[in-house]
Amino acid sequence: MSRVRRGAEEGRTGERTTGERRAEELDAAGERAERPVDSRARFTGRGWAFLAAGALSLLAATWLGRKDVLALALFLGGTPLFAALSLYVVRPRVLLKRTVDPALVTAGDPATVRLRVRHRARRGREVHGAVAVRETVPAALGGDRELEVGADGTPAGYTVRPLARGLWPLGPATVQVADPFGLATELLDASERGVLHVAPAAVPLPEISPDRLREAGAEPSRTGRPAPGPDNVTTREYRHGDPMRRVHWAASARHGQLMVRQEDPRSVRRLSLVLDLDERSWPGERVWAGVLPSTAALEWAVGLTAAVLDHLARRETLVHALDGFGRALPRGGEDDDGAARAVTAVTDEGAEDVRHGLARVRPVPAPRGASLAERVDRERLVHPVLLVSGDLGAGAAERVLAATERAGAGSAVLVIEDGSPPAGAAVLEAAGWTVVLAAPGTDPEDAWAGLGARGPAAAPRRPAAGAGSGSAPAGGPRAADGPGAPDRPGGPGRAADGPQGTGTAPGAGR
Repeated sequence: MSRVRRGAEEGRTGERTTGERRAEELDAAGERAERPVDSRARFTGRGWAFLAAGALSLLAATWLGRKDVLALALFLGGTPLFAALSLYVVRPRVLLKRTVDPALVTAGDPATVRLRVRHRARRGREVHGAVAVRETVPAALGGDRELEVGADGTPAGYTVRPLARGLWPLGPATVQVADPFGLATELLDASERGVLHVAPAAVPLPEISPDRLREAGAEPSRTGRPAPGPDNVTTREYRHGDPMRRVHWAASARHGQLMVRQEDPRSVRRLSLVLDLDERSWPGERVWAGVLPSTAALEWAVGLTAAVLDHLARRETLVHALDGFGRALPRGGEDDDGAARAVTAVTDEGAEDVRHGLARVRPVPAPRGASLAERVDRERLVHPVLLVSGDLGAGAAERVLAATERAGAGSAVLVIEDGSPPAGAAVLEAAGWTVVLAAPGTDPEDAWAGLGARGPAAAPRRPAAGAGSGSAPAGGPRAADGPGAPDRPGGPGRAADGPQGTGTAPGAGR
């Protein structure tokens, strides 16, 4: 029977989230397998010194025939044995609580992990003194940590700086307890893990001319004719949680309190952002996003999705964020199967929450009963669509077109690793969509700028032997139809120069 009361993260109640259950099931990116802790009591250096002194005293008592030396030998030798026996009889219990500040972390930002230990004896009496804790931490976060944690509730902490998004396991922790005299120790396995949710970083995207976006089919639609401007902007009192960028300083000065801008609902722009999570669209070598299986192409696509969400939310655009199965993208800190899965609309206040939810996405097989067409029809998503996918097949492209046939316009960013356009690219282009091909090493700014080009764009292709200037290295695409390029014959949504009816993405070669 375990001698440890398994501690949970502070403030966490109820059932564990899907991410935490997954963290226990998967192999944490090839990390070493956990080994059971040997919880037998062991003597410390001081305990071995007592035993050695007792043995020498016993020899001296035998040689000298002195009973007082014999009593000293029995005391020195019996004290460590009694200490080890006391650890078995008392059965110490350890309550370990782990907190992460901030709870939702962005890739590249530091986070502080704090451990609190409550050490109690069998009858509930609190045991004072520090305990040694060895925390299991993935190598990508700096490796295991050894801490001295005060048993009186004083926390000890360490800092991690995750460089990639995903779910990163923290723990289990091994706690070393000792008797009051420090003669014997025992290892206790506090095997409850924590999970560090790391959201993808949202890189800044360049501004694109609205005219170019509209021609390329990526201009978010509006719910009414009026455009945002001084004539349809109202103000209201500042509420807790309102972004500071919406503060209307002139109105605040007139009213003597903070006022925020509130756009007329008739001028709200809308866009449907679809992130394809079908495992068939993401072949290639597996990489790990913490404990989540992924690919390099999907990691790039998730980063682009986060950047687009952040970019559009800052520009008063209502984004309907879905996956390729018609499910709403998860929200940060909530279970994947919770009520948030029924919500697709993302405002500027909720964009960060959805971006943190992207920490949990991974390639999955098509779930039963999930349909993008049903979701689009149920919520009447007739707005322009931006699809982010990988090796999109022709059949999958046909399903996307059927589901979004009532949308105003369509654009797609397809992430490719081998340099050849997927079969779905030609299907989308034939339907008038703007298609941008990007490699995992492409800058997201270049792919976004490609949506503003008059013609479709393709990302870098690996140069073949003897290739001329028409091929670009894998590090970045060449500029073909940039925002300032002249019109191409054929109009928007039609193929530009290049093989397979595609050109190269703009903005590379910096």
